[in-house]
Amino acid sequence: MRFGDYIRDRRRNLQWTQPEAAQQIGIEQSYLSKLESGKSFPSEDVFASIKAAYKIDVDDLNNRLFPGELDQLREIGDVRSAIMRRTKDFEQRVQSWLISGIVSLMLGGAALGVSLLAEESISAKYQYRSPGVILEGESLDVFEIAYDRISDQPEHAKYRETQQAMIARLDEQYKFIDTDRGSSFVESVPGGLRFWRSNGSSLEAVDSPLRWMIAPALMLLFGALGCFYASYRWRSN
Repeated sequence: MRFGDYIRDRRRNLQWTQPEAAQQIGIEQSYLSKLESGKSFPSEDVFASIKAAYKIDVDDLNNRLFPGELDQLREIGDVRSAIMRRTKDFEQRVQSWLISGIVSLMLGGAALGVSLLAEESISAKYQYRSPGVILEGESLDVFEIAYDRISDQPEHAKYRETQQAMIARLDEQYKFIDTDRGSSFVESVPGGLRFWRSNGSSLEAVDSPLRWMIAPALMLLFGALGCFYASYRWRSN
């Protein structure tokens, strides 16, 4: 906005004619007309009178005028002070964005390095197998009969009946645990016991929890880029 347009708008907001405004300021109407048309700029004394008459906030004036218009008013003390305050505030904003960007870049780089250098750990898993629930009073190897191979001879008929009964009770389960509990162990379960027998072990690679730091690392790095871009835009504007 031009300075002339600014003071004309202020005058109109006060509902003053040019002659009325010139009388309030203490200048000729022709001079006020030149100020409003941009053909002239006020001296420090005249600006002080306009400021008092129109109740002008110099910081508001500084924010609204074009940079070229402010250059024409730079010799006026109030305007120069407002420009200096604005410049200082601008530099502080740019500096804060740059500092935030540098801190985010350092933290993001550190987190990314930690996540990339984190090594996998090797974990042993022990597998155990249980054929079914052992009832009270039964031996631990009661289910072995279910896996026997027997002939179809008549004398084995009774044995086959027992075997079929045990086959019907089969409820095979497998579990993987981190601790080696030996070749076998017994565990109480609803309805009886389970006899767990070792079924071998295996090794598996486990990612380090530090690998998950790659997510916040990337967030911090993108945040740093955002801060640098914001500081650039502030300087550009």
